[in-house]
Formats: sequence, C-alpha cells, structure tokens
Amino acid sequence: MKSMHLAILPLFYLMVTAPAHAEVLCADMGTTQKETLCMTGEVDKANKKLASYLQTAKSRLQKEGQNKINLESTQKAWEDYRSAHCGDVYTFWAGGSIRHRQMAQCQLDLTLSRTRDVWQAYLTFADSTPPLLPAP
Repeated sequence: MKSMHLAILPLFYLMVTAPAHAEVLCADMGTTQKETLCMTGEVDKANKKLASYLQTAKSRLQKEGQNKINLESTQKAWEDYRSAHCGDVYTFWAGGSIRHRQMAQCQLDLTLSRTRDVWQAYLTFADSTPPLLPAP
C-alpha cells in the first residue's frame, strides 16, 4: 500500500505544479474583444518570426545548392493546413465570442510549432556547429 502512494506522489506533484508553469497569453484583458486583439498581436509576432526563420532556411538551402527542396511549396501546404484546421476550430466554437480567441490560439500554436520544425530541419547542424538562429 505504501509503495502505491509513492507511485502516485509524482503524478500528484505534476498535476499541482503544471498549471503554475503554463503561460496563458492575453488572459485577464477585461473583455473578449481586448483578449482577441492581444492574441492577434501574438499571432502576428509569431508569423514574423516564422518568416525570418524561413528566409534564413531558404538562404542556407540556396548556398548549399539544395535546389530539390522547395520550401515555398511546403510552406504553402502548411499554410493551407493551418487555415483549414483553425477554420474548423473557429466553426467548432461558433456558439460564442470565444471562437475568435480559440482560432487565434490554434494559429499561434501551429505557427510556433512550424517555426520549431523549420529551425530543427534547416537551421541546425548534425555536428557541434551552432544553429544559424537561436531555438525558437
């Protein structure tokens, strides 16, 4: 019985401490409209960062003669996916004004993930060479 309590203790600790570590953007803005505007600003910042990472990746690919990799077409496919998926999120939450925030959160999450993917795939090296840009 005592060993079972010891096994549950780490799970309890994670449940209690995890929310304290999670960052909630644009919370407590007072109104849904202000929260949505704030989230839109966060999405814009994430899009600009992604564009910067993509440009650096394209430059590396060009310098290294990687002509078979077409980052523009894969980026377009990803943008189409993000639009469709986050559009579905917007539709799912259509019962209230929260849908705007939910869609913006979807766009933000996917954009941050895409930036990380671009960084990992094209801006890092297999050896100890430092990455071309810092980890997003």
